[in-house]
Amino acid sequence: MMENFTQLLNEKTKKMGLRTAAIIAEILNISEDAAYRRIRDPYTFKADEMIKLAREFQIDLNHFTNANPNWQLVEYKALNFETYTSDNFYSELEGRLDHCKFHPHSQIVYGAKEIPFFYYMWYPALAEFKNFVWNREFLKKPSLNNATFYCEPKTIQNKNIKLAEKYMNVASHEIWGYETLYSTLYQIQHYRECGLFQDDSTYQRVLREYDQLIELITKQAELGHKLNPYLPNYKGARYKLYFTPMITTDNSMIFHSIKEKTAVICSQMSGVVFSDSPHWVYSTENWLNTCKENGTLISKTGNGARNKFLVQDYKNKKLMLGLV
Repeated sequence: MMENFTQLLNEKTKKMGLRTAAIIAEILNISEDAAYRRIRDPYTFKADEMIKLAREFQIDLNHFTNANPNWQLVEYKALNFETYTSDNFYSELEGRLDHCKFHPHSQIVYGAKEIPFFYYMWYPALAEFKNFVWNREFLKKPSLNNATFYCEPKTIQNKNIKLAEKYMNVASHEIWGYETLYSTLYQIQHYRECGLFQDDSTYQRVLREYDQLIELITKQAELGHKLNPYLPNYKGARYKLYFTPMITTDNSMIFHSIKEKTAVICSQMSGVVFSDSPHWVYSTENWLNTCKENGTLISKTGNGARNKFLVQDYKNKKLMLGLV
């Protein structure tokens, strides 16, 4: 049962000589009062919060999958560079996109800590860069410890471009914040300053492709439809983009068809949860709805807010980081 999760937390924190509420508050970036409320009523834990705590205290969430009806059908998978890699993750997502594609009126709600990775697949150097960062910085792949990033100039297509093509054909509501827009810029700046790009042309190509991605998103938001950057006259599924001041701790998705909903909560450091159980779906969905309600719709009608966020603020951030 859920109570067993908080019991495990209590046991582990006491062994460490820590107050449970205090350490939960610090890890989740919430107040101690909020942490106490979660301890008293464990069902108030949001899905991404449980993933983060499970990772921190080495708790296997799979042990809870059959303990309560709300926890049935949960799959927790720790991302690594051996048994469950980014390729495995992308394969699972492709299957879920196929499911949406063949069920009319399906849609995806995406709370984005970073720009949805489906878009990176359109741009080969940028996609390789993000995969390199993921494996080197987050998964700590030993072979990349002293490596620098390089992309062959002849690389014209990413091997996972089919993910971008399939995502383009599923209606989506995306929820972005400032971190969504800037996180990759910070990574590009860091790699440039630390000499982790093998040469300047690789750096220039990655930055140029990121600019192209932002231009694509701006056009999508203006039209209210997803676009293929290589087919200018092709119009994909319906698209809504929201800007929120809320902080998103992980990338969270709800795959929603007429008959079912599935939550996918993924963190670069913690792993991935796939679940269609009520607790995971509704806690994730409620948080995403809160972000939308406290945010601004910047697609189609929100021209002023859209230009400020995706054009002016983006340009100013590049200037500040010395990436112009």
